[in-house]
Amino acid sequence: DGIQEFAGIEEEDFDDDSDEIDRYINTKLSFSSADTLLGWWNKHSLIFPQLALLAKSLLGIPASSATSERVFSSSGRILEKRR
Repeated sequence: DGIQEFAGIEEEDFDDDSDEIDRYINTKLSFSSADTLLGWWNKHSLIFPQLALLAKSLLGIPASSATSERVFSSSGRILEKRR
């Protein structure tokens, strides 16, 4: 396929990823209340390496922009004429 060729994806790599997804779907998985989502994926990263990478990148995205808004707010105070 042209898209796979452009992306540098080998046909076997695509099959491996599909197998990993199938294995994830067909595996009876347990999640305890003591686990965090990132912790669970870290524990299972050897079994599901590609899915773990995807999960870590998605779960690492901040749910809020409050931190960045705080930085911009404080930088505005530094650049005020009063300083």
